[in-house]
Amino acid sequence: MVALRSTRRLAGSARLCVSTSLLALGLSVASPALAQEAAQEEEGAAAQSGDAIVVTGTRIQGINPVGSAVIPVGRDEIEELGVTTTNDALRKLPQVVNFGGSNDQSGGSVIQNTSLNTFFAKSVNLRGLGTASTLSLVNGHRVAPQGPNGQLFDADNIPAIALERIEVVADGGSAIYGSDAIAGVVNYIIRRPEDVAEVQFRAGFADSVQEYTGSVGFGRRWDTGGIFVAYEYQKRTALEADDRPDLYNSDLSAYGGGLNPLFSNPANVQFANNGTPYGIPAGQNGSAITLGSLTTTANRMNPWTGADAVPSGKRNTVVGSFEQELGASVKFKADGFFSRREYKLDGIPQTATLSVPNTNPFSPCAVGKADNSATLDCPASGTVLVPYNFLYDLGPATATGYEQLWSLSGGFDVDFGGSWHANLTGYYSEDEGDSRTDNLINGNGLNRALGATVAGTAKPAGVPYLNPFCDGSAFDCNSDATVDLFRAFTEIGSKFELYGFTGSVGGSLFSLPGGDVRVAVGGEYHHDFLSGTGQISNTRTDNVGVVTAIPVSNQRSVKSGYAEMFVPVFGSGNAIPGIERLEIDAAIRYDKYSDVGSTTNPKIGVNYVPVQGVTFRGSYGTSFRAPSLVDVNKYATAGFLPRTGTGTAVGLTPANGSFLYVYPIGGNPNLRPEQAETWSFGVDIAPEAISGLHASLTYYNIVYTDKIDTAAYNAPIGGVLSSGQYDDFIVFNPNYFPGKATMTLAQFVSYWNSITADPNLPYLGAPPDPTTIIAIVDARRNNSGVVKTDGLDFSFDYAIESPWATFNIGGQANYTFHYKSAPVPAAPLADEVNHFGYPARFAGRMEFGLQKDGFGATTFINYVNGRKITRTFLPASVPDQYLNIDSYTTVDLSLRYSFGDGDSLLGGLKLSASVVNLFDAKPPLVVNTGGSPIRFDPSYSSSLGRFFSFGISKKF
Repeated sequence: MVALRSTRRLAGSARLCVSTSLLALGLSVASPALAQEAAQEEEGAAAQSGDAIVVTGTRIQGINPVGSAVIPVGRDEIEELGVTTTNDALRKLPQVVNFGGSNDQSGGSVIQNTSLNTFFAKSVNLRGLGTASTLSLVNGHRVAPQGPNGQLFDADNIPAIALERIEVVADGGSAIYGSDAIAGVVNYIIRRPEDVAEVQFRAGFADSVQEYTGSVGFGRRWDTGGIFVAYEYQKRTALEADDRPDLYNSDLSAYGGGLNPLFSNPANVQFANNGTPYGIPAGQNGSAITLGSLTTTANRMNPWTGADAVPSGKRNTVVGSFEQELGASVKFKADGFFSRREYKLDGIPQTATLSVPNTNPFSPCAVGKADNSATLDCPASGTVLVPYNFLYDLGPATATGYEQLWSLSGGFDVDFGGSWHANLTGYYSEDEGDSRTDNLINGNGLNRALGATVAGTAKPAGVPYLNPFCDGSAFDCNSDATVDLFRAFTEIGSKFELYGFTGSVGGSLFSLPGGDVRVAVGGEYHHDFLSGTGQISNTRTDNVGVVTAIPVSNQRSVKSGYAEMFVPVFGSGNAIPGIERLEIDAAIRYDKYSDVGSTTNPKIGVNYVPVQGVTFRGSYGTSFRAPSLVDVNKYATAGFLPRTGTGTAVGLTPANGSFLYVYPIGGNPNLRPEQAETWSFGVDIAPEAISGLHASLTYYNIVYTDKIDTAAYNAPIGGVLSSGQYDDFIVFNPNYFPGKATMTLAQFVSYWNSITADPNLPYLGAPPDPTTIIAIVDARRNNSGVVKTDGLDFSFDYAIESPWATFNIGGQANYTFHYKSAPVPAAPLADEVNHFGYPARFAGRMEFGLQKDGFGATTFINYVNGRKITRTFLPASVPDQYLNIDSYTTVDLSLRYSFGDGDSLLGGLKLSASVVNLFDAKPPLVVNTGGSPIRFDPSYSSSLGRFFSFGISKKF
């Protein structure tokens, strides 16, 4: 990884990365002040050709962000990492935490809104502050938000073949870019026009998973401009949970946790709510079940049976850039992309506790059946309860959908002569997505199929009764006509549109002995739209033939103005002993929203170079995030989400009973903007005495307030119901929580009926008897608390040149001192660093590589330290020994060979082979409970295991 170098471009380049980059990896932190002189030298040549030097984190051309470090990632480095996608490369950065921004985070406890990523996108989460707190730009401009909640940008929208580089600034950026840049900025810079034609193909394989990627790029330059276009197709198969039985298994009894649930097939029979379960025998069709047939051994079933852990999918992407000189001083530039991703996930099948009346002929308590048991008696009502898994009737709850994002941007760069220039850019972007989940349950249709009369309507004559007493793994138990009475679906659709323009003017005001004082002033306007169907569903209607739709729409306009000044107090013209360079940069931005008010955010940065090769830097600023259009929309992804838990999980008895609680979910029109205060201090070292050595150390401190989150949903239900800290978000049923309830049972039922009366807020499942709901937990978005975090970023790289080869050694790490958070206002700040669901104390990677002629080899060692899972995430019965999570180390290997750029048949040909997780290291055990327990932490490990990939590319 080692040698940092100032990236030099020809005078004809339109963008220049003045930060340093890695010889082998490209993931090292750039030194702002050390690159400053190189930037200023390049600006002179660039100005002659009318090109603009643009670096993420500043509006002033020709400088790096003062006080803040830039982390560059190039397309070649993505290949050398051995990964197949842009997002996978960014996840290698220690500053990126895999909370809420991955499509492989299924099951276990909900961490940082993972439940909101219903389109299965992959996005960057800097510092573990949330995907919505990281601003993603494409060529420096905004694009429409993605996901049904508008909380992320899918990093794989811009494939590696279309990238010139990615620039990451892990520092607050609202003074430069406005909303969302609390944790930092990720700028995806599209490849410029060049004379090139190339094709790439890559295939990847893991146990039970295959991935294929094909790409083509074409570009041409002419005297006054050029064009570049790239296309990529990617396809990946699903990872079935059954192929990772040690990870996706809800039976945690070996660790003191619960058994697999009673929802099974063959099922169980209970004669009272939460009563003793009696097993239905296997290997029979249910036609002759009597009380005497039932066994005292309860049936249990892993809910992951037949389900996928990671969805299958495919993606088509087109990316392009264009530029054309319009005279000696004006240049037109444009960029755009289109990305469409389709996916399918066979999810965990539906379960329900069925109320089977004695009118159902299959029931052991059916009218006319003999009582042949000496110990069991039918209830007086004749109705028995059957905890049931619908896998063999409905199949898995299958989610299918797509998301497509496109963006167009165009504008003019104007050179006024000297150092003054201007830019005017307009942009339009649109994101559309849809996700449909089939094989759900319509409760009214289900009860009719069981034999009940619902709202005066019974099962149609001639349609067989539902038979839940049959072994579905051995028999075709129920007809299509029966199942079609209750087979339902839910569909979520969203559409975001964004258009706007930005203009700026900049140049040198005057010269100081240390250099030119430069300024940039400008403004921006953008208008945002949200529209869509929200939810279409027939799960809670009178029957499956009746479908309800929830229209969702919002819009807002944003007007902004900004200014930035760079002052080189000391430089090459007036350096004195102890002060080689001293630079100050100050920025301020004002944003006025049509719906949530206005905000002003400043930032100041300082670089100080006491001697050549040593730079001290620091920055301070404030940032904010306005609630998204989804956040404040009452009906956006809203409804009532049912969940069940064992007595152990929810703090009730009996421990093996099944208890229902319900989450109201969705937007909240009363939200306030989030706020943050950030500062950092760092040092960069590049000693002249040790050629090729660079090191960087940065301390950062972030105070994040009024953070929008679904805190009551994210936390384990036991802690929510018993800690007292969430009581302001809960309405308790007095039958189950007499000490906490503030309502009588009649009032509780009346309250339930009132909040579910709105037809645009559906119940996502079969509507329950409200007396059986133990609690109603407000899981809507709320300004739920505070995060205070600080830590160190460290990187080094060293290139060793020898007559035989070039050797590289390097490393990157993040050490988090504190991550103090209060999930809700009533909770005290608790330091959660190194706890499950929060950033690890230490995460880092080492790299060792060599380059000889056309051959390159690199080994990466990835490490995250041991952590703990707190008691709030564990069942009370799990002993303390399972509080500890072991450290995790994986090794990656990348091999490459280039045949050079000659005119021969092999000229421009490159071959590569890589292995991620070379030794197939297993994820550390985590007794990870939640709605669907798993046995690992997907935030810091992967269920994929060892992954081989092979690539070939050819330039013509």
